[in-house]
Amino acid sequence: MKISWRLIGLGAVGYLIFLVSTLPADAVLPRLQTRGVLASGVSGSIWNGKVAALQIGGFSFGAVDWDVSVWHFFTGQLSVELHAKRDDGSLQATLAKGFGKRLIVRRLQGVQPMTALGSLGLPGGWDGSIQLNLSEVYLENNWPVHIRGTADAKNLSGPANQPMQIGSFRVAFSGDKEQDGLKGSLTSAGDGPFDVTGSLRLLPNRNYVIDGKVIAHPGTPKPIMDALQYLGPPDAQGAHPLSMSGRL
Repeated sequence: MKISWRLIGLGAVGYLIFLVSTLPADAVLPRLQTRGVLASGVSGSIWNGKVAALQIGGFSFGAVDWDVSVWHFFTGQLSVELHAKRDDGSLQATLAKGFGKRLIVRRLQGVQPMTALGSLGLPGGWDGSIQLNLSEVYLENNWPVHIRGTADAKNLSGPANQPMQIGSFRVAFSGDKEQDGLKGSLTSAGDGPFDVTGSLRLLPNRNYVIDGKVIAHPGTPKPIMDALQYLGPPDAQGAHPLSMSGRL
């Protein structure tokens, strides 16, 4: 009888997929502790499972569930739909990874408190929330090289040593790549004591640069007016220069 190696091969692949799909998640996640991944209350498989609490690199996601797309796996791409929920925020996104170094994040949506973002390198001492509505984010070496969508900082107050309500702000990325990195437009929502217009640039060396102008509203509290003087003298339209930079 002639042996069909093609059928044998398909059977072997099918059996391998069966083994991987039924592999318990709690047999895999503990092995990632050396990479800063801490998980508790693990259940389900590595293809479809959940954890009661997940922490990566010091950032707490809360309860997380995931679902891996089997069909994308056959095209050479790993696609995972994620949902994360904590008491003070939530996140959801679809992650796709091929054979290259690029990680593609689609439909990244959710809200996180400012106090939870200190582990990501953002300045501490601020209250409020970050609302994400990003249709596409491409990451290479854990740094964005393409962004399309908006990120809103809502109801900000700070810093810790002299907290003041300064309102809400939005950074909008069009998806266009600048010569020196990514550039998003920075605007204020008009619910604070001053208006801001400018830009946020994310540079390839993992630095960020904020450039813009700040115009105080009539009746702005004196402590804020005094703080604006440190930005530099206003121009003829009463706008103070805004220039900030740092590293994430």
